Amino acid sequence: MEFVKRLSPSEAKYKYVGLSKSAREEFPEKDKIFKLKFKNKTYDMKVNNKNSIMLTQLYAVYEFQENDEIKIISNRNLFELKVNEN
Repeated sequence: MEFVKRLSPSEAKYKYVGLSKSAREEFPEKDKIFKLKFKNKTYDMKVNNKNSIMLTQLYAVYEFQENDEIKIISNRNLFELKVNEN
């Protein structure tokens, strides 16, 4: 699975990424912890009740900006997030 999205102004400001309905099915159910690798570190993440993933803890490593393109790739039980700055 590969999910690609450009962050909206509100996503960058409020530190989350909203999942589309088709992508949502590829992630664990609400509030279930999953592993997300970002910048060579693994984080415990979860999808909240608004079908969003909060990025707050990742801001210590990278400050996401409006129009950044994020890519989340799934490999078995590990997800990996990559960002292309724009």
